[in-house]
Amino acid sequence: MVAQRKSAQSAAKWLSEDDVWIDHVSLDLSDVEWLSGVRRLTLWAVKMPSGLLASLPHLEWLDLRGGSGASIDFVNGCSKLSYLAVNQIRGLHDLSALSAQTTLRLLSLYGLPQVQALPSLANLLSLKRVEIGSMKGLAGLGPLLEAPHLEELVLHRAVSLGSADPEAIAAHPSLRAFEWFAEDVPVKTWAPIVDRVGRPKAKAVSASDWFEQNP
Repeated sequence: MVAQRKSAQSAAKWLSEDDVWIDHVSLDLSDVEWLSGVRRLTLWAVKMPSGLLASLPHLEWLDLRGGSGASIDFVNGCSKLSYLAVNQIRGLHDLSALSAQTTLRLLSLYGLPQVQALPSLANLLSLKRVEIGSMKGLAGLGPLLEAPHLEELVLHRAVSLGSADPEAIAAHPSLRAFEWFAEDVPVKTWAPIVDRVGRPKAKAVSASDWFEQNP
C-alpha cells in the first residue's frame, strides 16, 4: 500500500500549484493530505475510494476520463464543483448523483453509451452550459432541459433525442445558443432539429476558455 500511494503522488503532473493531472494509478484516502489544496483535478483511469473527492475542500473543477464504473457516486459530497466532465468511463450507466451538484456551471458528458436516462437538473440553478456527446443509449434530453437557467447546449456526434426534445429545446426560456457538431450523424437527422430550435450557434470552446469568458 505504501508503494501504491507513493506512485500516485509521483505520477501527479502539476500544471499549477492547484491544478493537477493524475494518470492510471490508484488513490488512497491518505492521498487527501497532498491533494488538499487542489482546485482543478483531472483523473485518467484512476481508482479511488468513496469519499475521497468530497474530502478535498477546494475542489471546483473535476475532469474524469477513462477507467470503469457503474455510477458517478464518487462526486457525492463535493460541494463546490463548478465544472464536471465525465468522458468514456466503461460500464457507466448511473448519473443520478448529478442532481445534487447544485454549484455546477458547466457540465460535459461524452462517450457514455450505456447511459439511458439523465437525472433531473432542475436544482442546478447555476448551470449555464451543457455538452453531450456520443451517447446513443439516451431515451431523451428532457431531464437535462429542466435546468432553469441553461444558456448553451452543445451536442457532439451521435446523441439520441426523444421525439419531444426538439420542441422542448426550442421552448427553453433561457437557452440562447445551440449547436450539433454531428460528424457521424446524417444531415436528415440533425438539420431539421437545428432548424427547429432556431437559436444562434453555440461555439466550440475549451472549458478553460469558457470560464475566462464567463467569470
